[in-house]
Amino acid sequence: MDNVYVIRNLMGRVRESFLDVMDNVTQDIADWVPSGEAHPIRMSNLHLLWAEDRFINVFIKETSTVWADIGMGEKTGFQPGRIPNVEWARSTEVDIYELRDVYMPKLFASTDAYLSMMNSDDLDKPVKSDVESINGLPIGEVLIRFALHNANHIGEISSQKGTQGIKGYSF
Repeated sequence: MDNVYVIRNLMGRVRESFLDVMDNVTQDIADWVPSGEAHPIRMSNLHLLWAEDRFINVFIKETSTVWADIGMGEKTGFQPGRIPNVEWARSTEVDIYELRDVYMPKLFASTDAYLSMMNSDDLDKPVKSDVESINGLPIGEVLIRFALHNANHIGEISSQKGTQGIKGYSF
């Protein structure tokens, strides 16, 4: 088993987990505002997708985001990024169906195309990023961090579903 296989498999399993946890999430479930400072599922959903877009397309491929390429900013009226504060995360409307039906297929196709062409030498190339903690790290390390980042947020979504009395994961 080589490193490229491991990275592709890791990325695939994280995506499967995300799709699994979001499978029965309706807009009402996604809009529910949890107590404390936790974000609604709609914002976690957007954040997961945006992280993939930024990590793969901006940091690694050094291209524009799929979000920009398909005009999601114009459609939604905002540009995702780091969540500025809890109030913004709780008050910004996000249409999870538009994310699922418009953004996600294009984003996943872009990521899959990149991963299918990746070779072991690519994993050692340094990443250029405005995020200090990953700037200069090799692509392989950045993809591992991305997968862990998203796995953590998938757990948050599952927990928020459980708080609403809904089964979080299918297993």
